[in-house]
Amino acid sequence: MATYSVLVTTSPFDSSNARRAISFCTSAIELGDKIQQIFFYQAGVYHANALINPTNDEYNPYFQWCEIHQSAATRLWVCVTAAAKRGIMSKHEAAIAEKTQHNVVFPFEQVGLGEFFTELHQCDRLVQF
Repeated sequence: MATYSVLVTTSPFDSSNARRAISFCTSAIELGDKIQQIFFYQAGVYHANALINPTNDEYNPYFQWCEIHQSAATRLWVCVTAAAKRGIMSKHEAAIAEKTQHNVVFPFEQVGLGEFFTELHQCDRLVQF
């Protein structure tokens, strides 16, 4: 059994990479491997935006990430700095920035790069999409 950290740096609008990342995570879990964390960084932070509402014929990975969290208790971590630059904020971060709205909700959590790097020490492999 392997333990993975997954780093998502591509936008959810790049549906081929989003599908590959979700497929990898789902397959690894089905094979008995563990996904320790999924860390959304750079344009990947848009995956955590609960308010994205694509048309019916477009792929929306948000719900698949939530299913991965539910099925395997995988942490869905969003880089707080990269997200804030792009207007992606939890309720807590929005309050700090004196904003009245937020768009990051559980199971996504905003954390710093330090948490990501600390968790890497608990993993066998890092996979980036």
